[in-house]
Amino acid sequence: MSRKNGEPGDVYAEALSRFGSGVRPMPGAAARADVRPLPGSAGADVQPDWIDVTVMPREEPQAPPAYAPALPPLRSRAEVHQSGLAESARFYQSFMRWIEAHQLQGAVRSVSEPGSLPMLHLRCAPRVLDQLRRTPEFEAGAMMPIKLV
Repeated sequence: MSRKNGEPGDVYAEALSRFGSGVRPMPGAAARADVRPLPGSAGADVQPDWIDVTVMPREEPQAPPAYAPALPPLRSRAEVHQSGLAESARFYQSFMRWIEAHQLQGAVRSVSEPGSLPMLHLRCAPRVLDQLRRTPEFEAGAMMPIKLV
C-alpha cells in the first residue's frame, strides 16, 4: 500500500476525490509535503505515516454556581450561528499561529476550514499530535480510520 497522494490504496485521496475537499493544504507546503526528520533520526528521507487528528480549544471546568442565575436573553439562531463562526475563526487563527511558532508546517499536511464550531481536523505526522496533547490550550485526539466503500 503506497502512502503517496493519489496512488491506489490511499484512502484519504480516494475520499477527497469522491466527496470534495473542505480541507486546504498548509500555507507554504509543497505539493509533496516533505517532513523534516527529528534531530538524531537515521535518515533525511523519513516519510511519516499521516494520521487524522481533531483539535479543539481546551476548556477549564467551571464550578456550579451557588445560586441559580437569571436566564440570559434568548438569541436568534442566526446570532448564535454568527457568534459560532466568529469563535471558530478566532480558534483557527490561534491554531495556525501555534503551528508556525512551533515550526510544524512541514509536519501538517492539511487543515480543515473553520466552521460553526471551534474544531479543526488535521492530517499530520504523529509528532504533531504528541505536541498538541502536551499543550495546555488545546485538546487533541486521533480519529479512527474508516474504509469508505
